[in-house]
Amino acid sequence: MLTELTLTNFRAFRQQKFPFSKLNIIVGANNSGKSSALSALNVLAQTTLDPASGSSPLLLNGPFDNLGTFKDMVHGGHAGTRVKFALKIWDYQLKLDYKYRTQRREVELGGFELYQKQKPIVGFSQTSDRFDFKVGGRDIEQLSNVISKRKPRFDGFLPISRALPIHRDLDSAPNEETIELLRNTDRVLFSFSRRTRDFFSAYETLSPFRVQPERTYLFSGETADRVGQNGQNAITMLANDSNKRGREQIGFVPIISEWLKRTNISQGLEVRHLTDRHFEVSVIGRDGTRHNICDVGFGVSQVLPVLVSGIQFLNQVHKRAGGLLVVQEPEIHLHPNAQAELGSFFVEIARNVGQVLVETHSDNLVLRVARHVALGDLSPDDVRIFFVEDSATGRKVTNVKISENGDFGQSWPGDFFPQRQKESFALARASTQKSSARENQLDLFSRN
Repeated sequence: MLTELTLTNFRAFRQQKFPFSKLNIIVGANNSGKSSALSALNVLAQTTLDPASGSSPLLLNGPFDNLGTFKDMVHGGHAGTRVKFALKIWDYQLKLDYKYRTQRREVELGGFELYQKQKPIVGFSQTSDRFDFKVGGRDIEQLSNVISKRKPRFDGFLPISRALPIHRDLDSAPNEETIELLRNTDRVLFSFSRRTRDFFSAYETLSPFRVQPERTYLFSGETADRVGQNGQNAITMLANDSNKRGREQIGFVPIISEWLKRTNISQGLEVRHLTDRHFEVSVIGRDGTRHNICDVGFGVSQVLPVLVSGIQFLNQVHKRAGGLLVVQEPEIHLHPNAQAELGSFFVEIARNVGQVLVETHSDNLVLRVARHVALGDLSPDDVRIFFVEDSATGRKVTNVKISENGDFGQSWPGDFFPQRQKESFALARASTQKSSARENQLDLFSRN
């Protein structure tokens, strides 16, 4: 599990730490910078997974996110400023330092540090005319007089194991202690790189800009493992899964149908074959009638990629060493009850060994999560709520805590969410003091 992300000079943040847990929620006003943490994870994921990254240490534009140029990414827009990421994942800590080479117009990995259980494993740093390489916290040249250094090789930002930058004199060898240190370092690098790739292999991210529904779709024969940044693969994944039988079927349609029933949106969903080449997605109304997805509320088509991504993510996580589901504004075009049910949906994923990061404007979703904490479905330590705001001194992030009874441990900054709570408390007071409230209200209009 990813337990911490620290950003330095990345987009909205000059310096910011995010201590993550199982279910993480980011809220804040528009243009407050709350999507920056999500973008950082997106570019690290696409650098790890996309073959197009090649030798590039950071893929700014790919299948998960598009950040433009280095100047667009760096805080303040100055190409000479370094961008840094620090991640704590499992028992590892990774530090990455990126710089921009103006003459070549290239992003370069200026520094790499890997620790395990706070012990240094490898460290690499370079300037324009020199570089340093450390193993176990010691310069490589100090380990033995028969070892010389060369630049390490990376695949993206991950070091290539079994390729330590070491030349050995064939007539003499380092002592046994040094040999064991090098062997152990290589094992750690191999394990870290493999587990990191597995983690991001189960990575799923969904933007708030999701594709519109179509009246008919083609059975193209294509398959997909992810819904795609804009949810463009969700319908294909639904259709392909509905054609499978037995254990091969994930069960998108029945699970989503149950969710639609629970929210009282409809009685369910089905994939209807029109020809051997075409199909449509139908929503079953509460009266049993079937309607093309284009003929029902826009919220259904917009929430489908969210539900498909969550179900697929949970299916993948059980096969790999963890993973991360990132969703932006899942509540678009949904009524309050459905927004709240999305909170339950994400809680269920987090309970089933999945890690979730949600950016939302929905107080209904957040309050439902708080309700599950009060019910004991999740521990308060399993939930992190980050409130991001733009202050006079720069972006500020407040960690809003939930107590065991579901209350928020502090006031929401900037009066962002408390309006619903204020109205609820006012309503409760009014119901217990009905006559007094009515008299006060009548006095307002009295002229005599």
